[in-house]
Amino acid sequence: MADETDFLDLYAKLRLDPGCSLEAFKQAYRRHVAMWHPDRRLGSRADQLAAARLQRLTAQYGAAMEFHRRHGRLPGAPGVSRAADMAHGNVETAAPTHEAAASAAALPRVTQRALAIRWWVMLALLGAGAVTWSMWPASDGLDTEAGQEPVAIAAASAPAALSTLSLGMTPDEVVGIEGEPTRRADGRWEYGPSWIRFEQGVVVDWYSSPLRRLRTDSPHPGP
Repeated sequence: MADETDFLDLYAKLRLDPGCSLEAFKQAYRRHVAMWHPDRRLGSRADQLAAARLQRLTAQYGAAMEFHRRHGRLPGAPGVSRAADMAHGNVETAAPTHEAAASAAALPRVTQRALAIRWWVMLALLGAGAVTWSMWPASDGLDTEAGQEPVAIAAASAPAALSTLSLGMTPDEVVGIEGEPTRRADGRWEYGPSWIRFEQGVVVDWYSSPLRRLRTDSPHPGP
Protein backbone atom coordinates (compact mmCIF):
# COMPACT_ATOMS: atom_id res chain seq x y z
CA MET A 1 0.00 0.00 0.00
CA ALA A 2 1.25 3.50 -0.81
CA ASP A 3 2.39 5.68 2.08
CA GLU A 4 1.19 9.20 2.93
CA THR A 5 3.68 10.80 0.49
CA ASP A 6 2.21 8.76 -2.37
CA PHE A 7 -1.27 10.00 -1.48
CA LEU A 8 -0.11 13.60 -1.43
CA ASP A 9 1.50 13.02 -4.82
CA LEU A 10 -1.77 11.52 -6.06
CA TYR A 11 -3.79 14.55 -4.93
CA ALA A 12 -1.29 16.83 -6.60
CA LYS A 13 -1.57 14.94 -9.91
CA LEU A 14 -5.38 15.05 -9.76
CA ARG A 15 -5.32 18.71 -8.61
CA LEU A 16 -7.52 17.95 -5.63
CA ASP A 17 -7.47 18.65 -1.92
CA PRO A 18 -7.47 15.74 0.59
CA GLY A 19 -10.91 16.81 1.79
CA CYS A 20 -12.59 16.33 -1.61
CA SER A 21 -15.62 14.06 -2.02
CA LEU A 22 -15.35 10.51 -3.26
CA GLU A 23 -17.24 11.36 -6.46
CA ALA A 24 -14.91 14.27 -7.27
CA PHE A 25 -11.94 12.01 -6.60
CA LYS A 26 -13.23 9.36 -9.04
CA GLN A 27 -14.04 11.89 -11.77
CA ALA A 28 -10.61 13.48 -11.54
CA TYR A 29 -8.99 10.05 -11.77
CA ARG A 30 -11.02 9.13 -14.88
CA ARG A 31 -10.09 12.42 -16.57
CA HIS A 32 -6.43 11.86 -15.80
CA VAL A 33 -6.53 8.31 -17.14
CA ALA A 34 -8.15 9.49 -20.36
CA MET A 35 -5.50 12.17 -20.78
CA TRP A 36 -2.51 9.85 -20.22
CA HIS A 37 -3.84 6.72 -21.87
CA PRO A 38 -1.33 5.28 -24.41
CA ASP A 39 -4.05 5.05 -27.10
CA ARG A 40 -3.96 8.83 -27.33
CA ARG A 41 -0.21 8.82 -28.03
CA LEU A 42 1.44 8.22 -31.39
CA GLY A 43 4.23 5.82 -30.40
CA SER A 44 6.70 8.49 -29.38
CA ARG A 45 9.04 8.27 -26.42
CA ALA A 46 6.40 10.18 -24.46
CA ASP A 47 4.22 7.10 -24.87
CA GLN A 48 6.49 5.09 -22.59
CA LEU A 49 6.54 7.87 -20.01
CA ALA A 50 2.76 8.12 -20.16
CA ALA A 51 2.36 4.37 -19.62
CA ALA A 52 4.68 4.43 -16.60
CA ARG A 53 2.91 7.44 -15.15
CA LEU A 54 -0.50 5.85 -15.72
CA GLN A 55 0.66 2.64 -14.04
CA ARG A 56 1.82 4.54 -10.96
CA LEU A 57 -1.39 6.58 -10.91
CA THR A 58 -3.49 3.41 -11.05
CA ALA A 59 -1.56 1.86 -8.15
CA GLN A 60 -1.98 5.00 -6.05
CA TYR A 61 -5.70 5.17 -6.88
CA GLY A 62 -6.18 1.53 -5.89
CA ALA A 63 -4.43 2.12 -2.57
CA ALA A 64 -6.61 5.17 -1.93
CA MET A 65 -9.82 3.21 -2.65
CA GLU A 66 -8.67 0.40 -0.36
CA PHE A 67 -8.05 3.00 2.37
CA HIS A 68 -11.56 4.34 1.80
CA ARG A 69 -13.11 0.89 2.09
CA ARG A 70 -11.30 0.29 5.38
CA HIS A 71 -11.77 3.69 7.04
CA GLY A 72 -14.82 5.20 5.38
CA ARG A 73 -12.88 8.22 4.09
CA LEU A 74 -10.15 9.10 1.62
CA PRO A 75 -6.57 9.19 2.94
CA GLY A 76 -5.65 12.53 4.42
CA ALA A 77 -9.31 13.64 4.70
CA PRO A 78 -10.71 14.76 8.09
CA GLY A 79 -12.37 11.93 10.05
CA VAL A 80 -16.13 11.79 9.42
CA SER A 81 -18.76 9.36 10.55
CA ARG A 82 -19.41 6.42 8.29
CA ALA A 83 -23.15 7.01 8.64
CA ALA A 84 -22.76 10.50 7.14
CA ASP A 85 -20.79 9.15 4.16
CA MET A 86 -23.40 6.45 3.57
CA ALA A 87 -26.14 9.09 3.63
CA HIS A 88 -24.33 10.92 0.81
CA GLY A 89 -23.54 7.75 -1.11
CA ASN A 90 -19.79 8.13 -0.61
CA VAL A 91 -19.10 4.80 1.09
CA GLU A 92 -18.53 1.61 -0.81
CA THR A 93 -19.75 -1.32 1.26
CA ALA A 94 -16.91 -3.66 2.12
CA ALA A 95 -17.33 -7.35 2.74
CA PRO A 96 -17.00 -8.37 6.39
CA THR A 97 -13.46 -9.29 7.35
CA HIS A 98 -12.57 -12.78 8.51
CA GLU A 99 -11.92 -11.49 12.05
CA ALA A 100 -15.30 -9.75 12.25
CA ALA A 101 -17.11 -12.84 11.00
CA ALA A 102 -15.28 -15.02 13.52
CA SER A 103 -16.13 -12.63 16.36
CA ALA A 104 -19.80 -12.57 15.35
CA ALA A 105 -19.89 -16.36 15.22
CA ALA A 106 -18.20 -16.70 18.61
CA LEU A 107 -20.56 -14.25 20.36
CA PRO A 108 -23.58 -16.64 20.59
CA ARG A 109 -21.35 -19.42 21.93
CA VAL A 110 -19.89 -17.14 24.62
CA THR A 111 -23.39 -15.92 25.58
CA GLN A 112 -24.77 -19.46 25.81
CA ARG A 113 -21.81 -20.58 27.93
CA ALA A 114 -22.25 -17.64 30.32
CA LEU A 115 -25.98 -18.37 30.67
CA ALA A 116 -25.32 -22.06 31.34
CA ILE A 117 -22.78 -21.22 34.06
CA ARG A 118 -25.21 -18.75 35.62
CA TRP A 119 -28.00 -21.34 35.71
CA TRP A 120 -25.74 -23.94 37.33
CA VAL A 121 -24.69 -21.45 40.00
CA MET A 122 -28.31 -20.52 40.72
CA LEU A 123 -29.34 -24.18 40.96
CA ALA A 124 -26.46 -24.90 43.36
CA LEU A 125 -27.42 -21.95 45.57
CA LEU A 126 -31.08 -22.97 45.59
CA GLY A 127 -30.16 -26.54 46.48
CA ALA A 128 -27.91 -25.43 49.34
CA GLY A 129 -30.62 -23.10 50.64
CA ALA A 130 -33.26 -25.85 50.55
CA VAL A 131 -31.04 -28.25 52.52
CA THR A 132 -30.20 -25.58 55.10
CA TRP A 133 -33.86 -24.62 55.54
CA SER A 134 -35.01 -28.22 55.90
CA MET A 135 -32.36 -28.94 58.55
CA TRP A 136 -33.27 -25.84 60.57
CA PRO A 137 -35.38 -26.89 63.60
CA ALA A 138 -38.88 -25.46 63.60
CA SER A 139 -39.63 -23.29 66.63
CA ASP A 140 -43.41 -23.96 66.75
CA GLY A 141 -43.69 -21.28 69.45
CA LEU A 142 -41.49 -23.19 71.95
CA ASP A 143 -38.69 -21.57 73.93
CA THR A 144 -35.63 -23.80 74.08
CA GLU A 145 -32.49 -23.16 76.02
CA ALA A 146 -29.54 -22.17 73.84
CA GLY A 147 -26.72 -24.63 73.83
CA GLN A 148 -28.68 -27.39 75.58
CA GLU A 149 -27.06 -30.77 75.03
CA PRO A 150 -29.11 -33.74 73.76
CA VAL A 151 -30.62 -35.78 76.56
CA ALA A 152 -30.44 -39.55 76.38
CA ILE A 153 -33.69 -41.41 77.03
CA ALA A 154 -33.68 -44.83 78.55
CA ALA A 155 -34.75 -47.27 75.89
CA ALA A 156 -37.82 -49.36 76.56
CA SER A 157 -39.43 -52.06 74.54
CA ALA A 158 -42.78 -51.10 73.05
CA PRO A 159 -45.56 -53.61 72.56
CA ALA A 160 -45.20 -55.60 69.34
CA ALA A 161 -48.56 -54.35 68.06
CA LEU A 162 -47.35 -50.70 67.99
CA SER A 163 -45.55 -49.96 64.71
CA THR A 164 -46.65 -46.44 63.78
CA LEU A 165 -46.77 -43.19 65.71
CA SER A 166 -50.15 -42.08 67.06
CA LEU A 167 -51.58 -39.46 69.38
CA GLY A 168 -51.62 -40.34 73.08
CA MET A 169 -48.48 -42.49 73.00
CA THR A 170 -46.11 -42.38 75.96
CA PRO A 171 -42.42 -41.51 75.61
CA ASP A 172 -41.48 -45.17 76.11
CA GLU A 173 -43.77 -46.20 73.23
CA VAL A 174 -42.27 -43.51 70.98
CA VAL A 175 -38.76 -44.73 71.78
CA GLY A 176 -39.82 -48.25 70.90
CA ILE A 177 -40.98 -47.05 67.44
CA GLU A 178 -38.63 -44.18 66.55
CA GLY A 179 -35.65 -44.89 68.78
CA GLU A 180 -33.85 -42.28 70.83
CA PRO A 181 -34.21 -38.66 69.65
CA THR A 182 -31.25 -36.55 68.62
CA ARG A 183 -32.44 -33.78 70.94
CA ARG A 184 -35.05 -33.27 73.67
CA ALA A 185 -36.11 -29.88 75.00
CA ASP A 186 -39.26 -28.64 76.80
CA GLY A 187 -41.57 -31.48 75.84
CA ARG A 188 -40.27 -31.67 72.27
CA TRP A 189 -38.22 -34.48 70.79
CA GLU A 190 -36.30 -33.87 67.60
CA TYR A 191 -35.26 -36.45 65.02
CA GLY A 192 -33.19 -34.30 62.68
CA PRO A 193 -35.64 -31.97 60.87
CA SER A 194 -38.62 -33.99 62.21
CA TRP A 195 -40.05 -33.57 65.73
CA ILE A 196 -42.61 -34.93 68.21
CA ARG A 197 -44.32 -32.83 70.93
CA PHE A 198 -45.56 -34.11 74.29
CA GLU A 199 -47.99 -32.63 76.78
CA GLN A 200 -48.65 -34.24 80.15
CA GLY A 201 -46.54 -37.22 79.15
CA VAL A 202 -48.34 -38.17 75.90
CA VAL A 203 -47.91 -37.34 72.18
CA VAL A 204 -50.06 -34.38 71.08
CA ASP A 205 -48.41 -33.32 67.79
CA TRP A 206 -45.59 -34.16 65.38
CA TYR A 207 -43.98 -33.15 62.07
CA SER A 208 -42.48 -35.75 59.70
CA SER A 209 -39.92 -34.17 57.33
CA PRO A 210 -39.23 -35.79 53.92
CA LEU A 211 -35.54 -35.72 54.83
CA ARG A 212 -36.06 -37.91 57.91
CA ARG A 213 -39.53 -39.43 57.96
CA LEU A 214 -41.18 -40.55 61.16
CA ARG A 215 -43.02 -43.87 61.31
CA THR A 216 -46.40 -42.28 60.61
CA ASP A 217 -48.92 -42.15 57.80
CA SER A 218 -48.95 -38.35 57.47
CA PRO A 219 -46.59 -35.41 58.09
CA HIS A 220 -48.96 -34.10 60.82
CA PRO A 221 -51.60 -35.90 62.90
CA GLY A 222 -55.05 -35.85 61.44
CA PRO A 223 -58.05 -34.08 62.96
